[in-house]
Amino acid sequence: MADDVSNAIDFNDIKQSVEESLGRTPEGWSGLVTKLFTEVKEYCDLKGVTYPFVLQIKEKLGEFRIYHRCDDRHIQSMIAETIARANHSCERCGNSAETQLLDGWYKTLCCWCGHDVVSKRHPERHRLFGVQKKPIRDQMTCSVCGFFAQIDRTDDRNRCPACVKKEW
Repeated sequence: MADDVSNAIDFNDIKQSVEESLGRTPEGWSGLVTKLFTEVKEYCDLKGVTYPFVLQIKEKLGEFRIYHRCDDRHIQSMIAETIARANHSCERCGNSAETQLLDGWYKTLCCWCGHDVVSKRHPERHRLFGVQKKPIRDQMTCSVCGFFAQIDRTDDRNRCPACVKKEW
């Protein structure tokens, strides 16, 4: 059987091929990955190394993934560092983020983008994240919306910055 899998990255148009996989989020994951593969291309051109073969770029269960074939340890390290950074960055805007449960789906969004996404689906709800009627995970969980990992330290009610701004 012939190998008919194409490279997910067109090294002549990196930005376009990344956005085909991840959507247009220049401040978020697609911007991060475009920068990665631009640096990989520069490295390969400088060292005379073959470009890596990228099978797939995607989000799965809220985590960023790059499936590739590459034997060069430096390129592997660059990819691994980008994956680790993405998994703690908002996929839309690049702010610090942790994976959240939103309507049964795992997404890595900051509190601002998370509120934006879920509020459009459920404008009547305040408890937006996690499982309804579950106890708060710890002191890093917003007491109003259930968002985990971003708490406004100036707020005595243990709310995320988005809930504080909305005056929830």
